[in-house]
Amino acid sequence: MAIGGAVGRVVARARGPRTGVALRNLEIAFPAWSRAERHRTLVASFANVGRAIAEVALLTGRHREQILDAVRIEGLEHLVAAQRSTPQGGVILLTAHFGSWELAGAALARSGIPLSVVHHGFENAQLGSMVTRWRHAGGMQTLELGSAGLGAVRALRRGRVVAMLFDQNAGRREGRFAPFFGLDASTRAGPALLAMRLGIPVVPAFFWRVGEGPRHVARFLPALEIEPAADDAERSLYRNLCRMNGAIEAAVREAPDQWTWIHKRWKTRPEGELGAIYLARHRLRRRLRQWLARAGLSGA
Repeated sequence: MAIGGAVGRVVARARGPRTGVALRNLEIAFPAWSRAERHRTLVASFANVGRAIAEVALLTGRHREQILDAVRIEGLEHLVAAQRSTPQGGVILLTAHFGSWELAGAALARSGIPLSVVHHGFENAQLGSMVTRWRHAGGMQTLELGSAGLGAVRALRRGRVVAMLFDQNAGRREGRFAPFFGLDASTRAGPALLAMRLGIPVVPAFFWRVGEGPRHVARFLPALEIEPAADDAERSLYRNLCRMNGAIEAAVREAPDQWTWIHKRWKTRPEGELGAIYLARHRLRRRLRQWLARAGLSGA
């Protein structure tokens, strides 16, 4: 874990892959911060990701129980209350790429929570197969994003807790715009629509790292107030998405170094909005050539 944290810090300080995106996101989220403050958070965030990767590796070996024993669960009464509020007991768990999120799933499943996880597919088939194997071995069900709708409905009707990572950019077809850190962000509408139509409670939960070591707190919060589908369904959906984004934003504001800032959260923009949030790669290369030319190094 110490090595993972050190590698993360080196990548951040060397301005490695995705650090530009992370700094742009920090600029959007915390415009009043100085560059030094953003850079400190960048380094701490990458160190957290490095530790989280190390923890996933440790979960597959002899240190698994030791790692899981260092997790404390708080606010479980909020999850139990939500489960008891519906006949089937199904709950949508609203969470994010926060803390050590893979370890969070393993810890919650180990505690006896019937957990189903909606996740992105993996570009690397071997990595995807490995992660799926240890998730299933730990008692989790996995539902791949894009084809997860029917599986999620079935899981909820069987009384399972369906965890959804709700903090990434949604494409224009599946998303609706709702504010996140004061800027419209394309937000996946599916989870909110599911909660509205089926009367499923939505419980925010985040996995906090305590210090820089192996200790963690899995914290459940009170269920969000989700408006049911009404005459003006789009307006109700918008207000629900605002609540869901707001729950994640509050957690990130409390511990910005524990959120993974590398995703292009504001990539999809409203129709008619001019300008891009993120610098396109070809523009980045052009700026690099211009800088080299000004420095007299273009022929090097």
